[in-house]
Amino acid sequence: MRRPAVVATLAVAATSLLVVLAVWAALIGPQQVFTGDGPEKVPESSVTTEDAPVDTAGTTRDDVEQSDPPTWVRVLLNVVGGAIQLAALAGMVLAVVLVVRRLHTAWALRRVHEEAATGEFEVLDDRRRVADAMAQDVVAQTRILEEGEPRNAIVECWHRFEVQAERAGLGRHPSETSSELALRMLDVADVDRAAVTRLLGLYREARFSPHEVGEDDRRAALDALARIRAGSGAVR
Repeated sequence: MRRPAVVATLAVAATSLLVVLAVWAALIGPQQVFTGDGPEKVPESSVTTEDAPVDTAGTTRDDVEQSDPPTWVRVLLNVVGGAIQLAALAGMVLAVVLVVRRLHTAWALRRVHEEAATGEFEVLDDRRRVADAMAQDVVAQTRILEEGEPRNAIVECWHRFEVQAERAGLGRHPSETSSELALRMLDVADVDRAAVTRLLGLYREARFSPHEVGEDDRRAALDALARIRAGSGAVR
């Protein structure tokens, strides 16, 4: 992550330097970049004598030195100036692209971390609500399972999971059965899966099987229910 930042910083610095050079060249003209007058000369004494000879050769030499450069030099300077401006523009574009990419990457990483944290909090909140709902129903669910005929007691005990799911805010999906809702709630609670499978099997036998359901089945259901509660923390 540090390498793009260094590249972006260097690109911005180079771009700024090129822009300054381009503006300076545009202000003084491409010819003056390399062919300026140079430092101002100190004027010589204006005192002359009538007999002093006129140096016509020197005057001609100065005129030649101060004349415009050849055409090819002017063309070359214009080309160099245009190249500098194009390089400055390209540097600015590159710097902007690098900065935008870095910002986009940082934003994307931040969003991923925030979504992950939000998802973890939601799971913890659901689990806490389910555990609270199960804890509030411990007495009623235990009494239902201990009293009455074993077959009906086991069926009603399993149906209490639906009530707990509703209290925890886990509404039933349109295509979801009551057993699927109970299993989803127990999955959120992250309880003992073997105990859930055992109690679900006893519930299906009690509801759909024609053979007798006795006290042994009730005791097995009580044992499975205790293990489920221990896994969720809903023990009172």
